[in-house]
Amino acid sequence: MSQRTEKIRRQVDQLRADVDALQAVWLAQKHHAAAELEASAERARQAHRIAREAKAVAQAWRRNAILALILAGLTGCVALAISAKATEEPTTPTEDDPAVFDTGRLPGDDTPAQEPEELENELIEAALLASAHRLDNVTVTHYCICQRCCGKSPNHPAYGITASGRRATPYISVAVDTSVIPLGADVLVDYGDGEIHYYRADDTGSGVTDRHIDLCVGSHDEALQMGRRTATVYWVDSEGGEVI
Repeated sequence: MSQRTEKIRRQVDQLRADVDALQAVWLAQKHHAAAELEASAERARQAHRIAREAKAVAQAWRRNAILALILAGLTGCVALAISAKATEEPTTPTEDDPAVFDTGRLPGDDTPAQEPEELENELIEAALLASAHRLDNVTVTHYCICQRCCGKSPNHPAYGITASGRRATPYISVAVDTSVIPLGADVLVDYGDGEIHYYRADDTGSGVTDRHIDLCVGSHDEALQMGRRTATVYWVDSEGGEVI
C-alpha cells in the first residue's frame, strides 16, 4: 500500500513540475509578445512623428513663401508710392510756410523711427489679418494633457496626442470646433491687450463647440488659473480651404 502511495505521490510531483514548466513557457511567450507589441507601437509612433514633422516643415516653408510674396508686394506698392510722390512738381514755399525757416530739425524728427524687423512684422501681421476669417466674442478656455482634462492616463498609447495627430504643445496647440475652424489652421487671438497671439488648431474636444477654443497650457493648475476669457479670433486655413 505504501509503495502505491509513493508512486502516486511521484506522479503528482511530476504533474506539478510539468504544469510549472508549461506556466513558465506561457509567461515567457506572453512577455515576448508584449515586448514585440510595444516595439511595434514605438516604431509606429516614431514613423508618425517623422511624417508629422516633415509635413510641419513643408507647411512652414509654404507659409513663409506666401508671406514673402505678400511682403514683396507691399514693399513694391510702398516703393511706387514714394516714387510717384518724388516725381510730383515741387511747390514754392511761402513766407508763411514753416519749412522756409531753419530750426535745425529735420522733417520727421517728431516721428519715432521703426526698426526694419518691427516694420516687417507689422506688415506680415497686417497681411495675415487682411486675409483671415474673423470671429467676434469667442470664448477662450484652457486645458492641459493630464487625465483630468483629456481622460487619458500617462501609460495610454495616445497620451498627449491631439486629434490632428500632433503632440499637444503648450501655448501653441488649441482645440477648436472643426465646423467653425478647420484643423491645421493658424489661429490669431486678440485679447484686446494690443498684441496678437498666435496658435495652431491641433485638437478638438467634446466641450469645444461653436465660437469656443480651448488653449493647451503647461499644467492643470495653470489651466484653472487662466480660467475663461473672451477674445476676437482670426483664422487662416494653412491648406488654403474656405470657411466650412
